[in-house]
Order: sequence, then structure tokens, then C-alpha cells
Amino acid sequence: MNFVFVGTSAGARGTETHLVSMVRALAQAGHQVATVARPNSFISRELLASGLLVEPGLFRNAADVRGVGGVLRAARRVRPDWLVGSFGHEYWPLLALGRLTGTRVALFRHLNSRLKPASRVLLPRWADRFIAVSESMRSDLVRQGVAPERIQLLYNPLDVEHFRPDAELRATTRQALGIGATEVLVGFAGALKKEKGAFSLAKAFNEAMAQRPALRALWVGEETAHARLREAISPEFQARHILQGWTRDMRPLYAAMDAFAVPSEWLEPFGRVSSEAQACGVPVLASRIGGLPETLSEDESGWLLAPGNVAAWRDAITAVCDLLPARREEMGAAGTRFVRERFSLERIAAEFITILEGSALTLLPR
Repeated sequence: MNFVFVGTSAGARGTETHLVSMVRALAQAGHQVATVARPNSFISRELLASGLLVEPGLFRNAADVRGVGGVLRAARRVRPDWLVGSFGHEYWPLLALGRLTGTRVALFRHLNSRLKPASRVLLPRWADRFIAVSESMRSDLVRQGVAPERIQLLYNPLDVEHFRPDAELRATTRQALGIGATEVLVGFAGALKKEKGAFSLAKAFNEAMAQRPALRALWVGEETAHARLREAISPEFQARHILQGWTRDMRPLYAAMDAFAVPSEWLEPFGRVSSEAQACGVPVLASRIGGLPETLSEDESGWLLAPGNVAAWRDAITAVCDLLPARREEMGAAGTRFVRERFSLERIAAEFITILEGSALTLLPR
């Protein structure tokens, strides 16, 4: 099949990473793919670095027509069977372009936010495929009034050859971070905000560190929020916390961890960092909320906890400290298997093609 993906976002978070991963997976599977992306954006840089076709374009909002030229240029180059969109402000331009060019349109829904009434009715009808990235998101859309038969499910893909256990990388990174052989390092990576559970986790660390002298914490997030996070950490434990800014490659930091925490307090659509950590052989502690429970095998590759419950997170962190290293390794191996079986690029690309080749949805007349 031939595809034109459209992603003119300036960000570098989960939705952008999802688009990059999907394009790479389809290209590796032998499909022809072009992407319309904002110049010098994360999406553009990553795909150009992979030798993939990128056309410059930009949609700032649903009424912005400046990206149309980029889509039409990409369409002339690859003659797409499908236009694929991932960002809400690009949905309507893509649907219009699909009708104009006679090209089918697939739209991914990545946000657990309410659609406007007209969008709830029209988007799933006018798109040839309307795809949620977790069962939690699919259920939320149904609760909003979207007909369930119009929503497909496709999980986020992950490059499991990139994210994988690496004993040598673990040793060198722990040495660089100053983590001792008997110390237990629990990590966090994400926006240092209340909705991500960062400050509840800091409180849990305060209580857990009072009980477990070997416990260390590693935080990866925006440097502008480090000072506020430090205020939430008890003074006597400051030296046991390592704060790092965003990094392009999380593999060394995942490798150094003994467990990874995803303490979100809002409806995470999926939870990519959970799957990345497990792919690297790290057990995960995650909130039982949104799509996060779908990213791990409970009691095998990790544990699910009540979001915002400081006592529960404290107890889980101390339990991780008390695990024998062999048990943590066993849980890490279970996580690696789980992610490879569920979220590998090859599997998700094949499932995407199956969704597109399946029976057409009932559509309004074009």
C-alpha cells in the first residue's frame, strides 16, 4: 500500500513518536510512505534521519489551508491509497482532501478529551477508519456517544530492537550516575506535573526512603520544573535523588533502573514509557487508570496501583527494594516478552494493514 501521513505538530511526545514509529514500521514492511511534517520538527528530523520521504507543510488549526500544498505534493509523489492523520487540528483538512482526491482517510485518536458534538457524529462517519490507541480510549469514545462499530483498536508500536535489555549499558550508566551495586534505583520519565503524578510520587519516595536506605530515585523531565520538584523532596533525602533533563535516547537511563514508575493521575491514552521500560527489561509500577493497565502484565511484569495513593506507592516502592535481584530480573524478562508479543513494530504494522483491508465501514455519501 501507499500512504501519506500528516503530522505537522511541533512537539516530541507520545503522539509524535507514534507517528514516527508507524511510518518506519510501514516502510520496513515494504510499503511506500511519505509524511507531511513541520520543517525542523521532531517528526521531520527523525524521518529524514531514517532516509524517509518528508514534504514540508503546516496546519496550525482546522481552518488553516497552508498545509494543503504539502499534502498534495506528497500525494503526487506516492499516489496514496490512504491519508493518515493523528492530530485533531488536522482531521477536517484531511477529510476534505480525501474527498477532493478520492483517497481513503484513517484518523488516529490519541487524546482522552471530549470531542465536540459535531465531531462525535461526523468524524467516525466521514473517516474510513477511526482508530483508538487503547481499549480505554475506545470505551471512552463509546461513552461519549461514538458508535462502537466505527472505532478500531490499534496499540502504539515500539521498536523492540532499539529498546531492549543491555547488561553492559546498565553497568556503565549506573557507574556514571554513581549508583552502587546494592542500591535500588526507581525511575520516572515524563512531564513533572500533578496530572502525571510526579508530586504524589515524590511524597511516596520521602516515606519509602525513610524505611529503605538503599533506595535512590531518578527523575527525567523538563529542567524548568526541577526546582518545584526539589521543594517536594524532603531535605534529608535530596542527595538520593538524581534529576535529569529530557534526553533524546532513554535507553541508558532505563537500563540503569531497577524499577520504573508511571504514577499518572489522569486518563493516559496508552502509556508509551511503560512499554519502553519493560522492553528494556525493567519492572513497572503503574497507575490503574486510562490505558496504562493495558501496557503491562499485572503481577508478572509489574504492578498496578491506585493513582494518587501515596501510601500504596510507598509500599510498592519498598516492596521493589525488598525483592531479590533474581526476582526483579524475572519480572523484567516477563515485561520484555510481553512488549515484544504485543507492541513490536512488525506486529502493529501488520495489524494496521489488516484494519485497513477489513470490511469498509458504513460511510456517508462522498
